[in-house]
Amino acid sequence: MPDEELAREVQELRKALEELRESFALVSQLAQAYLRLINLYAQYGGLGIEVAVPEVTDPISREIVRILFDLKRANVSEIARELKGRRGKASRNTVRAKLRELREMGIVVEVPGERGKCYALSKKVVKKWLEIIGIPINLDRTKDYRGD
Repeated sequence: MPDEELAREVQELRKALEELRESFALVSQLAQAYLRLINLYAQYGGLGIEVAVPEVTDPISREIVRILFDLKRANVSEIARELKGRRGKASRNTVRAKLRELREMGIVVEVPGERGKCYALSKKVVKKWLEIIGIPINLDRTKDYRGD
């Protein structure tokens, strides 16, 4: 009987030790991500869109990308409305032209919406952003980002 009890206690201790190792690995990963964020902040003075997609230099296009980061997906009218609130003015024609440029660059993709075409950031951009901030998320398991 004492050998069985000892074996059970050893098994419980092994399980507890493994749980501690997993917890420590997670804390270590979070600490590394935090340090990476601090380094990026120190290097760039912030964690803006310029870090994730430096090829977007036009201020209106940058703001559209920020809007899509916030809304995940939106149609032209929704983007124009949000852009007007942030910049003071916006036209749907300008938004369409900028979205066309962003699609050609592979930053934005067209996705089906409830009432026609919507736009979302490409998986490439979202993955890059998540890598930069150190969040390990598998985008194939989420429905939010389906484009490329």
